[in-house]
Amino acid sequence: MSITTAQMHDLTMEIDIGAPRANVWQSLTENIGDWWPAEFYAGGEAGGRRFLLEAKPGGRMYESWDDGGGLLWATVYCVDPGQRLQVSGLSFPNWGGPSQWFGHWELSDLGTGTRLRFTEHTIGRVSDALTADKHKGWQFLWQTLEAHCTGKPAPAWSE
Repeated sequence: MSITTAQMHDLTMEIDIGAPRANVWQSLTENIGDWWPAEFYAGGEAGGRRFLLEAKPGGRMYESWDDGGGLLWATVYCVDPGQRLQVSGLSFPNWGGPSQWFGHWELSDLGTGTRLRFTEHTIGRVSDALTADKHKGWQFLWQTLEAHCTGKPAPAWSE
């Protein structure tokens, strides 16, 4: 018999985006599939998959694949349009879990731009390697969102 103790990981990040809050919110919610990196999909064929976020309580943050498959990343719990989004998702053992994560996005005005503050709390099987991978992944996502909102080329993912 083997017993593993659950751990908790907290992550907080901020990024300043040179675009109005309404544009950042729209990109984060309605148009998330327009900038979601190909490297972040869990399955499906390129050109035959979409990333979607239903910005309403009980909505889904998920991948939809043309072959009928898909992956639920998280469930939406709180939406304060233009300001705040809260989701929670599960990570199965093949993704480093089992664990549950809680994501919180908060947008605020910063001059003519927007400050995006993101916090994530994960509880369960949380290794140092998984923590480092998540930090790198979220950081890349926010850089990709920033590029999309400001009309810059998307950054390249590097392993």
